[in-house]
Amino acid sequence: MNYRKYLTEDILPFWIKNAVDNVHGGIMTHLDKDGNVYCEDKNVWFIGRSMWTYAVAYNTVEQRQEYLDMCERLYRFYEKCELPDGRLAHITECDGTAKKISPKLFYSEMHAVMGLAQYYKACKKEEVWQLANKYYDTVEAWYREKRSKKQTEEGVVRSFGPNLLVLSMAQFIRNVGRNAEKYDELAKMAIDEMMHGGYVNDEYRTVFEKVSESGEILTADGAMQSCPGHVFEAAWFVMCEGEVKNNDEYRAFGRKLCDYAMAEGFEKVRRLIPTMRDVKTAPFGNQEEVCYWWTQCEAIITYRLAYNIFGDKKYLELANYLEKNAFGAFADFKGGEWYSEATDEGELVNKNKGSLIKGPFHLPRMLLGLISLEETGSIHRYMQ
Repeated sequence: MNYRKYLTEDILPFWIKNAVDNVHGGIMTHLDKDGNVYCEDKNVWFIGRSMWTYAVAYNTVEQRQEYLDMCERLYRFYEKCELPDGRLAHITECDGTAKKISPKLFYSEMHAVMGLAQYYKACKKEEVWQLANKYYDTVEAWYREKRSKKQTEEGVVRSFGPNLLVLSMAQFIRNVGRNAEKYDELAKMAIDEMMHGGYVNDEYRTVFEKVSESGEILTADGAMQSCPGHVFEAAWFVMCEGEVKNNDEYRAFGRKLCDYAMAEGFEKVRRLIPTMRDVKTAPFGNQEEVCYWWTQCEAIITYRLAYNIFGDKKYLELANYLEKNAFGAFADFKGGEWYSEATDEGELVNKNKGSLIKGPFHLPRMLLGLISLEETGSIHRYMQ
């Protein structure tokens, strides 16, 4: 497949054509199979995520004005969805009025940092850089407090997912080239937490999504859960860090995450990667549950990157196997974009192409990484 052509002709234009809100600004991600908007609520994560996608496409693939125009529309929406205390809402109405706020999570801010930093690389507007750092400082303060706080309440757990988001955020503001040491420190902190926080378990050859505050396995029924998509994301983010820093320890840790994301031999049982798997009762995931597009994207780019770095053909074979099945299940080659949910057999659950959790991010991010690997032989252009 020509990944560049697919990204620039089938994926990015679909969202520019159908999702831009020309009245209030921002992006509406609830799109049906034909690109019609079926709900006008906006997920603020996707303001930053979409900005990141179009800015990275501009910076690393092709400098199209329409990508910058998209970023500017997204950037201006932050004026409408920022709360009085400086935080960002999670979900807003069409005009930016807050509908849902996540007081303990800073995901909207994390993605804002990524998007704003990459847009700044393209447009060089100082106000964009300042806003990126404003949200960065908010996230950094939260993350440092979260890691240092010793909680004693019964049932308190630590989650794997936020660490990989912090790492990606730090990487994509650091690569702007201003105050890189500041962001470097947070990237190291996030990897250290993933390595030593108790999530990675060699006995079970898995990465637990949640562990106790002290890093112990949660043994209650249904608690031994792993989220393959998160593990694949973490794996390729860490391997990218190993490449950027020429750090063999990071490369090796990223490879371990890659190998632990799914139980060995899953491809003999599964066509698609599951959303969750119970390490004890369903090591390959529950085949009755829906498979999501984004998990396949993260697995494909992870295996392709692992093959690029380590040269082990098993990774290339797994990437090719999943790419064939994922494109077969989700891709709409006539109408553009992917659908979002399918059974393990590849049957669509619905024909929506966007939702509160699906917009222009995981799929184009996979393609941006694949373009770098295909055209340059390494991930460095994607990470530059």
